[in-house]
Amino acid sequence: MDTRYPPLEVNSQFDSILQLRDACKQHALRENFEFSTVKSNKSRYTIKCKSSDSCPWRLHASLTLSESDTSKLVEIKTMNASHSCFGQQNAAHKHASSTFIVATIQSRLQEHASYHPADVVNDMRREHGLQIGYWTAWRAKEAAFANINGSHESAFSQLPQYCEDIIRSNPGSTAIVERTPDDCFLRMFVSYAASGKGFAYCHAVLGLDGSHLKSRYQGVLLAATAVDANGSLFPVSYAVVSAENDDNWSWFIDNLHNVIQMHAPTCLAPRMLAFISDRQKGLLEAVEKVFPGSPHGYCLRHLYENLHKLFKHKDLRSLLWEAARAVSAEAFNEAIEKMHGLSPPAVDWLLSHSDPAHWCEFYFPRRRYGHLTSNIAESLNAWLLEAREKPVLAMFEQMRHQSMQWFDKRRHIDTNTEGLLVSTAAKAIQSTLNLRARRYRIISADDNVYEVFSLETSRNYVVKVSDRTCTCWSWQSTGLPCGHAIAVSLNRKENPQALAAPFYTLMAYRETYSNAIYPPNLDAADNTQSYIPSGESSEDTDSMDLLPPSTHRPTGRPKKRRIRGAAEREGRDKRAFRCSRCKQAGHSVRRCKQPI
Repeated sequence: MDTRYPPLEVNSQFDSILQLRDACKQHALRENFEFSTVKSNKSRYTIKCKSSDSCPWRLHASLTLSESDTSKLVEIKTMNASHSCFGQQNAAHKHASSTFIVATIQSRLQEHASYHPADVVNDMRREHGLQIGYWTAWRAKEAAFANINGSHESAFSQLPQYCEDIIRSNPGSTAIVERTPDDCFLRMFVSYAASGKGFAYCHAVLGLDGSHLKSRYQGVLLAATAVDANGSLFPVSYAVVSAENDDNWSWFIDNLHNVIQMHAPTCLAPRMLAFISDRQKGLLEAVEKVFPGSPHGYCLRHLYENLHKLFKHKDLRSLLWEAARAVSAEAFNEAIEKMHGLSPPAVDWLLSHSDPAHWCEFYFPRRRYGHLTSNIAESLNAWLLEAREKPVLAMFEQMRHQSMQWFDKRRHIDTNTEGLLVSTAAKAIQSTLNLRARRYRIISADDNVYEVFSLETSRNYVVKVSDRTCTCWSWQSTGLPCGHAIAVSLNRKENPQALAAPFYTLMAYRETYSNAIYPPNLDAADNTQSYIPSGESSEDTDSMDLLPPSTHRPTGRPKKRRIRGAAEREGRDKRAFRCSRCKQAGHSVRRCKQPI
């Protein structure tokens, strides 16, 4: 029984005719009969059973005043609850409207955003014995979605007030919304103070990426994402713009620079901060202009996909990654020579279109701690797949909720960990110590320079303790001491954890999440799905005049699945298609060269 409504019986009272009508529909669906309306207006509501003309079931309700005479209620005056008919004789039901289905599925959709119309059809048949059409289920889902997240148009009108509330509840935050001359939405930038302050204790690497929104008014979500000491994603800032172009990227990078200058100024030192991106239009020029001298790494996956479009040799990918991971000029040249032996034009194209300083580990002028791809930012976009279909305000709210949950959860990680470093870094050092470091032979040149002999590789390595470098390059690449550096620390009778980069320390990790992200309106209860404006803005503000952007939704059904890269498509196709004659992958019977 639906506990939202009083039972259908004499003297039961309802807040309105609409509520009584919904309760009657629920009752008819539960009892498997249909009713027809005899009379319905603002003061009276009378219905009877439709299944049979002779069926005595009937209900009459009318308007009444409550005892305090302050509110009008609807009370059931007469009701015959008996039936002489056999009820509905088929699976269809006229009262199974979208309104009824919305009330049934709204809580489920609120908990599971991937609740599809097909799921609605199956649940209505299983739980209520009702057969509804796909489009009825689709309309019900869209209506429930709008009830939860609000309309797209009202979302844009609330953004100016939303930005004001963010700044008031989170002092030091940056929330900017810009409009066109005709008062249409242009773009919006958000960075919470807690994120800006926490970034000062993360890896000095930022992933930049843009992802297309799937809502009614389209747009692009730009994001700057970092990584904390435990390797978890750390969102620094994000923005919604109309498209990825020079002007929007320059505007985003300018605001990002202001955030870093305000909360993490040490990252602005020359060659201190590194960027990783997929070289989107306007992005390279914007970073070079706003962060002059900051190293900019190219996403190796996107670089290979561009290479693969022109040169299809299957071994180019492994050799490109080998060249990217090279930690010496000899190793890099060896990998390039192998690529040249397979396809000389591919090497010419690669070196002419991308300087190795942007993608090779040895030539990269700054540490990027093993990040060869833009997965930092793209992984953040993965959990935004559902949010990108929502109205812009609901999307910003879901991102805030996720950040709040991350901050709260990670604030309690490693609270009982002993030592200097976070647990993941400490375990990595302990594993290296047990497996390799104790087996090396060490010769000291002075108190700073050591030569380490490895029986595994039959090579010797030079470790400089003060510079935190080793000729194996692993220490510089990850920020964690390699086995040779750990062997030196054991020889010096020192704690090897002290050799790790500062952001791996427990103190830095706790500072990363020491600040909290608060709801945009602390004076009102925070709705878990949609934002409620505080309404405290001055009378002369024109925040409610902000209109949706002037966009054109493309034809066709929006794509829900991510477009695979060229290499991924090639591997998928070869696995999926096999010749039925020779059983080999990658071709069909018509192209098979085996004799019949």
